[in-house]
Amino acid sequence: MSSTSLSRRSRSAIYIAVFLTFIDNFALLPVIGPRAQELGGTPFLVGIAIAAYSLANLAFNLIGGALADRLGRRRVVVAALVISPAAIAVYAFADSLPLFLAARVIHGASGGVLAAALFALLGDVAAPGERGKTLGRAGALIGVAAVVGPAGAALVANAAGINAVFLGLALLIAGGLLAVLPLLPETFTPSVARIRTPGAWRRILRNRNLRVALLAIFGLEAAVGSITGFIKDGLFQRALEMGRDTEGALRYATSVSGGLFSIFGLVAIAIMLSRFAARVDKRGPFGISLVGLSAILAALILLSVSPRLEIDLVAMILYGVGYGLIFPAAAGAVAMATEPGERGRASGAFNLSFDLGISAGPILGGTLTTLIVGLTPFSGGLLLVALALLLLPAVGREAS
Repeated sequence: MSSTSLSRRSRSAIYIAVFLTFIDNFALLPVIGPRAQELGGTPFLVGIAIAAYSLANLAFNLIGGALADRLGRRRVVVAALVISPAAIAVYAFADSLPLFLAARVIHGASGGVLAAALFALLGDVAAPGERGKTLGRAGALIGVAAVVGPAGAALVANAAGINAVFLGLALLIAGGLLAVLPLLPETFTPSVARIRTPGAWRRILRNRNLRVALLAIFGLEAAVGSITGFIKDGLFQRALEMGRDTEGALRYATSVSGGLFSIFGLVAIAIMLSRFAARVDKRGPFGISLVGLSAILAALILLSVSPRLEIDLVAMILYGVGYGLIFPAAAGAVAMATEPGERGRASGAFNLSFDLGISAGPILGGTLTTLIVGLTPFSGGLLLVALALLLLPAVGREAS
């Protein structure tokens, strides 16, 4: 099914589902830790509560892709969207940390399944020649969710408490599901012949465009994890060195990091909605990914050595350029490189690379900073992006 055969309302329903898929995790980032502390969590258990979603999400990416190829896209998307608000509501009503952690795992699992199935659906409806454009629009919505989610959650939490965030978000997703359910199309009807596809993974990974996409999205998300994880701490330390007290430094770091992320988001969204997003359909993902990863690498280098806000601003603009180029190119390449019966699996691999990168960047950076005194915490993302750049020509070769 192509996007041209869908009504405007059905296309809108798909994009609303994309927004609902990503708004929950972004909006919950500021409140999961405090809620776990309310339930008696130690610092270690609070860390487990925060990580539980990502770990479950990681484990279920490939499962979600396989289910989308076996059961159809719509069925999997709807089931996961039903589970998600139910799990979020449990966050509010949980009276023990084990129940809260169980809800985090279920929520993360549904998120992993949902993302893989939804990206497969997007790939199905994207007409040939418009894969980058279609996935660029989806990426722009994810960028909007990343910008407004944490800020909106913080406002609600300050005004009405943490539980209001959970219940409000659960109602938002449930209401959105009811609105899109009648309009969400089924883009792939599996048959027995299609389900029995021996060697599917080998065929998928032999495609050089798909390999480039997986490596590029891994490098991009390694940078995302590093910048998201450490930029506020760097601003806080700089404010202390400028003579601010602890409270003033924290206010400074919070406001400035929020402004920098808003600028990044606006740049990335503008590029993903521009003609650049469509270039992957004509040129493939290699050149675009090479330019995007180079911009990301430059951003990380600047953030690692930056002594003042003006350099941070340039770095975040470069970060937005890199993100805006890579995301639609990589996601569009997955749709271009696969047949419908294998697109769910490929989308699962795409989301797996996404989650591995966003976890590996800050973990490696934190480890290196602990082992080597004076090393910047951005070093983890910087090394992984540099490695992705070096490997890109190799993975972009034709498989023999």
